[in-house]
Amino acid sequence: MLIRSTRIYTEDGLLDGWMRVEDGRILQMGLGEKDGAIDFGDLQIIPGIFDTHVHGTQGYTLWDEGEEGGIDSQLSGFLKGIASEGVTLVLPTLFSATGDSEEALEILRKVADQTGKPQNGATVAGVHYEGPYLNRVGEKGIRPKTPTINLEFVRRAIDVAGGNLRLMGLAPELPQAEELINLLTENGVTAAFTHSDCNSTQAFDAFDQGITVATHLCNVMTGVHHRDVGGLGAALLDERVVCELICDGLHVSNPMIQIVMRAKPHDKIMLISDCTGYSGAPSGTYRGFLGHSGEVIVDDLGFVREPGGRLRGSSKPVLYGIGNLVENLGIDMSDALRMAALNPARKYGFADRKGSLKIGKDADFVVISDDYKALETYVQGRRVFDRAAEGDNIFNKQMLEFLVK
Repeated sequence: MLIRSTRIYTEDGLLDGWMRVEDGRILQMGLGEKDGAIDFGDLQIIPGIFDTHVHGTQGYTLWDEGEEGGIDSQLSGFLKGIASEGVTLVLPTLFSATGDSEEALEILRKVADQTGKPQNGATVAGVHYEGPYLNRVGEKGIRPKTPTINLEFVRRAIDVAGGNLRLMGLAPELPQAEELINLLTENGVTAAFTHSDCNSTQAFDAFDQGITVATHLCNVMTGVHHRDVGGLGAALLDERVVCELICDGLHVSNPMIQIVMRAKPHDKIMLISDCTGYSGAPSGTYRGFLGHSGEVIVDDLGFVREPGGRLRGSSKPVLYGIGNLVENLGIDMSDALRMAALNPARKYGFADRKGSLKIGKDADFVVISDDYKALETYVQGRRVFDRAAEGDNIFNKQMLEFLVK
């Protein structure tokens, strides 16, 4: 396959030229026109996004609540859905809703089993388990009971995942947190600072113990105060910590994003979506779907809240966040793409094959419009999403049965 565009974002800069793909990898690149190339004109061609924190999209989620087809169908729809949003590599993210239960282990096993296998969508790079040992809730939420860390459950989770549990989050102020961090790191699992009430001293201690990721920076963590910089300040200051960041402009305001971008080296930032199954859903009020009790409201901008105003996860993909950074905050497109693709690939050990467009790497790329919509998505040279042919057909129509107004 030979493709051409005036705007190909390679690892070495913007290319007005062409890219040859053979056997799933980028074989050659060159300047200018090329006979026989598929010509995308002025459309932007970007490296496939690596979303390391996403729970669902397009009406699909990552647990089995009796929805048609169970977790296998949900995962398949999810991987196609995120491909429609420009994601080619993903850590499907399980939340603590199921706790340290047998059900949680079975879902973990099924998702982990798909790691590296060809899909009609994004490739699974492993599993991100957000919890279940968390100790803080977001604004307007009901504070949960402080959990008790169960090290035996975590040992079983590591075993069930068969080496494919890549990332696990925890609140480092909990009793036995240090033992949990040691257990994770000794088994090759990255430990993350997540949903925590810890102060800055506790945060720095946790980083000394081996935590190297700050989950959705700013959200559900202690903020900066001039006498204690909190978990947020500690994560910004510690050079060992790579920070996830939701850039939809709602979870973290644009002025706060600017502060983060000035305070943290950009090679230590990973753009994430934290999307749920409500991403891409029509506006309205939904009841009792995708793991949520009560009503959930999707507003006209696509943002998701409870009736009381509490955010229910993000609804905007990383590609939307890239657009916000570039168009509203003046971040260079190449810089935003590194934070969305190459930085996470480096963090999780995929940079030799993934994360950028470079000769020898996998041909994971996305053709996008100027309003930051994925038009075509390719994984190892295979087209796994085509908006012109598939359009809205990938959305889980079962979700609409729960639209009440």
